Amino acid sequence: MVNFVYPEELYLFVESIRCFQVREVGNSKWLEVHEMIIKLSQQAALEVAEHREEDVKEFLISRDKLSVLVSEALCVNLWKTGVLPHLLEIDPNPQATFLIYTVMYHEAAVVALLDVCLYHPSGCESMQDSVLDLIDYCAQAVAQVIGLVGMGYHENETKLDVDEAVLTELERQKRDLIYKIGLRCISILSYLADNVSLFHLGAARRLVVTHDIPWLMVDVLCFRPWQRNTSKGLQKFIDEKWTSVEDAAKILKTEAQAWFCVRQLLLTQQTLDNYPLNEARCKQLSKLLGMMHETLLDQLPVLIDLKQFISRMTIAGNAGNNKTPNLILEDIPQIKDELTKEVEREGGFYHVAQSQDAIFLNNNREEICALATKLASAYGTDLLCELEQIMADLDVQKPEIKKPEQESADVDADDQKEEKIYKCGACYKVAKKKCGNCKEMYYCSRECQLKDWPRHKESCNDVKVV
Repeated sequence: MVNFVYPEELYLFVESIRCFQVREVGNSKWLEVHEMIIKLSQQAALEVAEHREEDVKEFLISRDKLSVLVSEALCVNLWKTGVLPHLLEIDPNPQATFLIYTVMYHEAAVVALLDVCLYHPSGCESMQDSVLDLIDYCAQAVAQVIGLVGMGYHENETKLDVDEAVLTELERQKRDLIYKIGLRCISILSYLADNVSLFHLGAARRLVVTHDIPWLMVDVLCFRPWQRNTSKGLQKFIDEKWTSVEDAAKILKTEAQAWFCVRQLLLTQQTLDNYPLNEARCKQLSKLLGMMHETLLDQLPVLIDLKQFISRMTIAGNAGNNKTPNLILEDIPQIKDELTKEVEREGGFYHVAQSQDAIFLNNNREEICALATKLASAYGTDLLCELEQIMADLDVQKPEIKKPEQESADVDADDQKEEKIYKCGACYKVAKKKCGNCKEMYYCSRECQLKDWPRHKESCNDVKVV
């Protein structure tokens, strides 16, 4: 059985997760915890995909680590928006940017872990006061996705170019991660809305008053960031990559979560009491009626009562709920405020960038290569390739369901059919592993695949654009 974290390691990994300050991002201690978070994220995703016992989720919740994950996401976000621009001012053309990308990817791994844990009510219940910071973070992430869609970013079928400028590549990677994080935050907001009764009153108010999440989700459903039209037809964002689809009406998980989030916030009395339906909100919410067609309701029948609510609201106008929220005292988020104050005590973001110059703008080739090798080992790329091959083999071995009248005809065809033998694209030996991108070129080993990549990359990128 493939594992990224073995049971005997799990306790140590979870216990090692701790909060960092912005000035500590990228140092040796931070990288050690980063490796553990990456492996925990991979293991948690594997447990969900293979329907195993979710041991990672249970350990994170029982050891009260979800608040730490929220702090880590906010810390990296502050570093990305405050420190990174100053680093690029110091050296506009850094020799290696993989450590910068590692920090940004750290944020995506943390959000992925939160996505897995908060699906369960026990995860939401363990959030305590950090839920306010998480709501702020998710609202900002979703708004950024809407902004990218509004600029047409997801419609660009850009091919990977190994010769592109360093800053151009870094900006592309940054936007890709913003996109993936924002889509995951839609699910997280849905989980928080579904379990709003487990939080204190300030959380409900922050969802519907401070950030007006129902309004935000209407914009998400109108912009539909999970799909795009390309030269190859309609594509949808499935398993964090763009995939061509034939059934355009099939609802994806992210789209369903956006609908569920709106439904829970509008039909739960605790949140509705804090959400006066003024004229502007009624007009915004009425946009949903045009999208709630029969095909959608057949797949998500729980939305029928939401459609009835919005229909009544449209007819009644803003007379149905125009009460003024009666909450006078309100809790405020603490984590981001404390991180920002610590940066100010250090002299500001520019001073932090200067202190991290030797880490992120290192020009020592030997040290860069050593760090790259260490991180590649931490990411478990060999295990990922092995797991991908196992899943592909399982798909091949699945029996095909045939109609009775076809069975007799297929018997003769199978007798005449010979097993096809594939040759390695590099050494021409017998090969069973195929390229994970184009699915057309076969290799006998990963070494041969890496050796043949300079020749194969052009045809591979032409077949499929991620």
